Amino acid sequence: MSQRFHYGPWLAAAFLAASGLLAWKYFPRDETPEPATAAAPATGPAPVLDPAPTAPADAYPIDAVPVLPDATEAPLPALDQSDAEAMAALAAAAGGADLGAFLRLEFLLPRLVATIDALPRSTVTQNVYAARPVAGTLGVATRDGGTWLDPGNEARYAAAVALFEAVDARQLVSAYVRFYPLLQQAYRDLGVPDRQFNDRLVEVIDHLLAAPTPAGPIALVPVPDKPRWAFADPALEGASVGHKAMIRLGPEQAARVKGKLRELRALLAGQRPAA
Repeated sequence: MSQRFHYGPWLAAAFLAASGLLAWKYFPRDETPEPATAAAPATGPAPVLDPAPTAPADAYPIDAVPVLPDATEAPLPALDQSDAEAMAALAAAAGGADLGAFLRLEFLLPRLVATIDALPRSTVTQNVYAARPVAGTLGVATRDGGTWLDPGNEARYAAAVALFEAVDARQLVSAYVRFYPLLQQAYRDLGVPDRQFNDRLVEVIDHLLAAPTPAGPIALVPVPDKPRWAFADPALEGASVGHKAMIRLGPEQAARVKGKLRELRALLAGQRPAA
């Protein structure tokens, strides 16, 4: 658990998540994204994927996801030229908010797919992570000879949580359905040719909803020979990327994020809201 965390609003979001992604053709090798025109196919080992899901294919068909009556059906750009249009759609769902402070703008849709797919895993490759680094450093408190996660650290995520909570869920899901062919293309490029991304997204939301809420202060321990802190509880330290992020939000903010995730899940699972 490093002193600087890279968790932003979309880490909890459904659009908003992967280890073994170095072979992904959309991303450069280093941490700094290159312009899209300079991106070249990368080579390397095949992605390490989760075991094949037991749920049937198309458990949550994209055709059953409700969209707003006036949702646009304009032609989609190519995936590698979709950044500006996708960001505009996300910003519109967020009430016109400037999302550039929270999201990395290059390769936006592929990064979002990779980030979402990574949330149930133990690690995420930082050069495919969608969110910008959270400002500040990890807040810790020392007392009684121990080191603890400072509850004041939760304030670092307040703006992101408030933005996510304010997103118009139906408008966001309508944009998601419009861009779904590109999201599915990006998911295939991860090395998952036989599964729908919407099924994975609902699965990831369920994983986030199951994140634990630790009782009381959270103890930290230093990582030997590294400028990092780890959770002292092995169960917490061994948790997934998504669960650790939810824990760092704090109980109150995590509950608010889960409330929004439940709203999004209902739509993504094909449950139409009452008129």
